[in-house]
Amino acid sequence: MCIKKCLKNIFFIFFMHLFMFLSLSVSAEPAKVSSMYYDNSSSIVFVQVDGNNTENSQIKYIKLDNPNRIYFDINNSVLIGPKQQFVFEKSKIKELRLAQFSTSPDVVRVVITFEEGVDTSKIKIMNVNGNIIVKSNDIKLSNDYFNNVYDEKPETYYSGITANSQVVQKVKVQPKVQTEDKNNAAVMNDIYKAFAGSTLNNSDGKTYDSVVSIDISSDLKLRTKYFINGYCLKNGGLLVSGLGQITVDRIFTLDSPKRIVIDLPNSYVDRRIRNKELNLCPNGSCKDTAKIGQFEYNKARIVITTDSPNKYLPIYSADAQSLFLINSDKLNHTSLVSSVANIQKAYTQKINSKTSELILSFTSPVVHSIIRNENKLIVYMFNVKSYNEPDLIKSLKGSSYKSLTLSLLPQIGVKSELKINKDDVIQIAEGIDGKALRLRITSKNEMKNSEPVIKEVPEKPKRNPIKNKVVLDPGHGGTDYGAIREGINEKDITLDMTQRVASILKSKGYIVAMTRTDDTYLDLQERCDFTENENPELFVSIHVNSAVAKDPYGIETHYYHEESKDLAEIIQKHLIKNVDTKNRGVLKSKFYVINHTEVPAVLVETGFLSNENERAELITDKRKQTTAKAIVDGIIEYLKNKK
Repeated sequence: MCIKKCLKNIFFIFFMHLFMFLSLSVSAEPAKVSSMYYDNSSSIVFVQVDGNNTENSQIKYIKLDNPNRIYFDINNSVLIGPKQQFVFEKSKIKELRLAQFSTSPDVVRVVITFEEGVDTSKIKIMNVNGNIIVKSNDIKLSNDYFNNVYDEKPETYYSGITANSQVVQKVKVQPKVQTEDKNNAAVMNDIYKAFAGSTLNNSDGKTYDSVVSIDISSDLKLRTKYFINGYCLKNGGLLVSGLGQITVDRIFTLDSPKRIVIDLPNSYVDRRIRNKELNLCPNGSCKDTAKIGQFEYNKARIVITTDSPNKYLPIYSADAQSLFLINSDKLNHTSLVSSVANIQKAYTQKINSKTSELILSFTSPVVHSIIRNENKLIVYMFNVKSYNEPDLIKSLKGSSYKSLTLSLLPQIGVKSELKINKDDVIQIAEGIDGKALRLRITSKNEMKNSEPVIKEVPEKPKRNPIKNKVVLDPGHGGTDYGAIREGINEKDITLDMTQRVASILKSKGYIVAMTRTDDTYLDLQERCDFTENENPELFVSIHVNSAVAKDPYGIETHYYHEESKDLAEIIQKHLIKNVDTKNRGVLKSKFYVINHTEVPAVLVETGFLSNENERAELITDKRKQTTAKAIVDGIIEYLKNKK
């Protein structure tokens, strides 16, 4: 009897431990730590975290000595991309590090090293909307992460904020240069002036102008911030390139002759390219010309003579190493896209009563253009594909940036517009990795939150759609395979899944038309024309997502026109309720079929073919049927609400 009781207790303890082990094993999906950036003006370090971050709601840091540093862990998190390390020379913070500390369990660690003697007890660590902010008003960071790309004379700021006009940056130069050419010697003197801040001398103490042997330290500093040493004519525009970090003053136009003037402060121009008249249209298709000159000792000036000065756009490369100037009529902005980015997060803060800032972070480096008028600031982000509009509205709500509006450009790209006052001082800075933009506005008077902009959608001609009729669009088809992984084609999954949606809808009495019912190729316009001819109440395009990385997974629903937003949100709600995967949200995107369809239209990305686990699910009857049923539930709820 005692033996049976003991065995019973042993089994009970064993199963309790097994249950606890399984419970711990099935933990929440790790959050994704994607980047770290910092802002010297407000002394914050911002760690961007996407996903489930509930485990990190209370973060405590550990203090260590020799060297003086703190660290804190972000639990149940994985670092996307390589570890990050920033080292500062003139700052109380000496080093920032972000790295994957362990993978079992998943822990990301942040380490901040300070000068000896710094009191780390004043540091605060906060969780703001799932992201982590390290703040200390007593400890200023260096300005090494954000570099100004557009700067309206910060020394005249009404708020008294000033910027370091002599930013220094270590560069590598050949330790010894031998030249016997006077012109080359003059060029080398220019380079030395740009880097070292003085001219070179011969042994007799005089500035050289003949045969010289130049010793240049391999650890010089770039005192002018940007050394312009090259240009090329490209597609009717001028591409200016150099070494260092480019910054542009407020751009202005002049008459007699008409011309646009672009000043680059703290910049030095290679003597060999100064003041050459460059015909921007060598084939004679226009009379536009350009010159690059040294306007002041440490200021370069680019002048473009043209009949259309207001049409020229300054386009900043993702690494802020080059500037492309082109007439917008000649710009094919898709040629600027080498990698696609999405807007991830928006973060706003009020620095003082006259100054506020907005930080936008991106998944990849962003190619952008800045246009400043008297009452409007426009920023084009040419390689940005999409953004989560509800999240952005929520982030901007209550701030001085809540009037910011975003709209999608043709094919790819986003245009942002913000109302400003003519006396406002604008500063726009770019992160050194190109994955963040910081907009800072300083007003002459006390800042007031602007009223939200209500976008008026032009009234469309009234339609009389066929009641309870739906057009379904299986993505891709025929020679267009869509995404392909391990011999599995997107076009096959979308056709199967769409046929299931059609079958369920028909069984419930709805009228269904499909853009394709077999493995046939249709271009995008043909799908739109088909929908117009069918005259349905709504349009749903079904796709399977893919990415270069293997980690992304989950479902997202896209819309473009405001009249389609409710449909997208309702379908996404039913999908996430019924399909066991990640909710990637409702996104405003300019996919061709949902932009050019004159009915409420959405595009559903039902999962990632590039993710091994989700791919295995997507090809099963269970996943296809569950997804189809959820889409149907969303369609029916939308149509019933509409009535």
